[in-house]
Amino acid sequence: MRFSGFTLIELLVALLIMAIMATAATYSYREWVAYADSKRALAHILSAITVAESYALSSGRIVTLCKTLKGNTCDAANWSQGVLVFFDDDNQHQALKVDDRIKVLPAIGSSGSLMFSGFPSSNYWQYQPIVSIEQQNGTFVYCDNRKTGNDWRLVISKTGRYRVDKTRDEKCAYI
Repeated sequence: MRFSGFTLIELLVALLIMAIMATAATYSYREWVAYADSKRALAHILSAITVAESYALSSGRIVTLCKTLKGNTCDAANWSQGVLVFFDDDNQHQALKVDDRIKVLPAIGSSGSLMFSGFPSSNYWQYQPIVSIEQQNGTFVYCDNRKTGNDWRLVISKTGRYRVDKTRDEKCAYI
């Protein structure tokens, strides 16, 4: 008499192979999500910079970017909480009039943190309509909180040109 079916060993081997494949797929998915979050944060800040440059050049006015929590003042603790783009005619680095607000970008989420270090200030970034020696430069740094290595730096020169470095930044060492 012959029985057809699987032995216990064959069943355990099949389950082991499925477990290994599921583990590999989960790791790949997490990496993909971290990479997508990093690219979304980069697109987030690049859109704000592009809007600022476009409005400054077309209107001939100073345009400022600042970190915002509420969307109407420069009041956030860090750049991850939101970005406010506005006309800054009086150079006070605050959106005092509602009509001066150009764009408000929401928070980037909890997957990473966005920092800015610039000269003369790390609390705002300005785009002048005419490139001059007073033009501000600086660096935005995105640190992935999941330690996946999807960190980047966005370096902005005094002329308004920018470049993205994929290298790990020392500011992300604490995460």
